[in-house]
Amino acid sequence: MTLFKTLAVCALALCAIACGPSFTAVAPPGFVELEDQVAYDYRATNADGLVFAVREIDHEPKGTIDFWTRAVENHMRQRGGYALLGSHDVKSADGVPGKQLRFGHDEQATPHLYHVTIFVTDDSIVLFEAGGTKDLMTRHADQLDWALKNFRVE
Repeated sequence: MTLFKTLAVCALALCAIACGPSFTAVAPPGFVELEDQVAYDYRATNADGLVFAVREIDHEPKGTIDFWTRAVENHMRQRGGYALLGSHDVKSADGVPGKQLRFGHDEQATPHLYHVTIFVTDDSIVLFEAGGTKDLMTRHADQLDWALKNFRVE
């Protein structure tokens, strides 16, 4: 391999590393990671079909966590009539402060829950999302809590 080719390969490898996600998500017991996701940077599911996912978005324009929390809340209301059921402060496993919003929505008379947890860093907005029927979300709440408690925003 020529020196030029070696440098080109190294540069591409470094770009791939630098462009990777700035978080670490781990599937809780009973869940498996889904590969080759397009709309999400990470997704995992259990055998019952409950899914949690993570998206990382460039932090542009810059805003505080309060700004982005309100923006997500407004989007969820306008997107499909999701009602905010509650919110609370959280921290990632590595100490990054976040805010969890819990929404409810009925689909064909079946209650659904959707939780989105927002972490804001200088470079990224990281959204940790989980949603499904109220029954599934309730039955698997401990696993979802475990996944969030072990989630790292690096």
